[in-house]
Amino acid sequence: MYLRLPYLTKPQVLFMKKNIEKPKTNLIILLVFSFFLMGVINVSSQTITTDSICKKKYVSVDVHKTYERVIAKGYESIEMFEYLGDYYYRINELEKSKLYFELLFRKYKTSQISARTIELYNSIKELAKS
Repeated sequence: MYLRLPYLTKPQVLFMKKNIEKPKTNLIILLVFSFFLMGVINVSSQTITTDSICKKKYVSVDVHKTYERVIAKGYESIEMFEYLGDYYYRINELEKSKLYFELLFRKYKTSQISARTIELYNSIKELAKS
């Protein structure tokens, strides 16, 4: 868009531009907040401890929570299902244990599954019957 102004001595064309400033500060605040939020979410399954003698930091990871998130994303393996079934059996949550063992037996052949896992699954089925 241009304008011709009558009061100018020489014919000049002025271009009108909108002066739009990019909100850089909003972007920076958004990035800082998202990195902070990602750190808070990741810490939910990790605990950091410090050794008093060597002054080294160690991270304790809740493997069962990590495996559950991995399975929820669609990745799976025999070891994950066996671990989760065994973990929930040991803490006496038989419903969750049975769920993971059933997923294991549905998706994989019996020849691929360890004998101990088969025994645990059979004992859970017997407990469910009684």
